[in-house]
Amino acid sequence: MKKLLWNVYFWLVFLVLTSVGILLLPSILVTQILLFSRSLPSALRRAIRWYGWVLVCLVPFMSPVRVRYSTRELPESAIFVANHNSAIDPYLFGAIPVENSFVTSWPFRIPVYGFFMRLAGYANAEEGWDAVRSRCKALLDEGSYVTIWPEGHRSRNNQLGRFKNGAFSLAIETGRPLVPVCILGAGKILSPGERLMACGEVTLIVLDPVYPGDDIGDDALAVRQLRSEVHKIIEQTLRENGQFADVDLPGCPLSGPVETSNTM
Repeated sequence: MKKLLWNVYFWLVFLVLTSVGILLLPSILVTQILLFSRSLPSALRRAIRWYGWVLVCLVPFMSPVRVRYSTRELPESAIFVANHNSAIDPYLFGAIPVENSFVTSWPFRIPVYGFFMRLAGYANAEEGWDAVRSRCKALLDEGSYVTIWPEGHRSRNNQLGRFKNGAFSLAIETGRPLVPVCILGAGKILSPGERLMACGEVTLIVLDPVYPGDDIGDDALAVRQLRSEVHKIIEQTLRENGQFADVDLPGCPLSGPVETSNTM
């Protein structure tokens, strides 16, 4: 009964908040553009961030999403890389007070969401790596963070899977740091295959930035080393916080040959 009541409450508030947000959006964008000289996509990304903050920090007033920082200061723009267990994960980044964008796919297929995501300049993973890389470089140059899920999909067993090359290749190409983020508890709220959200606590742990080295001549080797380093950091942090972060495939995910394609 508690789970059912929570879902009735949340979805009613979600619909009201979304409707009110769309009505207020033009005035919010005009204010951002005129007072702060921001571009339309940048202003919209900030508005979406506030929308996410309300959804994860105000709406669940009994158990708001908490953020813990291991780093003293975030870089001006960087690449967030996080474990991915739930459909709510993108909304959680509204709790981090920076302009952010995502590399994703399924929201682009939702009529209203897709329109705003394109207008905000988010990267559609279904367009292929070349398009995603170009879009991400532009976003980083504009001062936005970019969030990439290096596993490429939600985990179905709450474990940390293999990392793909995309985020790490992008970091090396642009010289931008990677900021690992560990998401705790989201898999219990709305795991893959579930239709109703459960009640529970969610915490984001924002870790120290990892900067790509500039002394490695072999790009493939640099990608592999950076990918390995970030994977170990996230895995260790998940373990220290009681998460079962064993790799869901046999053997070490980084012991085989280096991948040659820059897949997300």
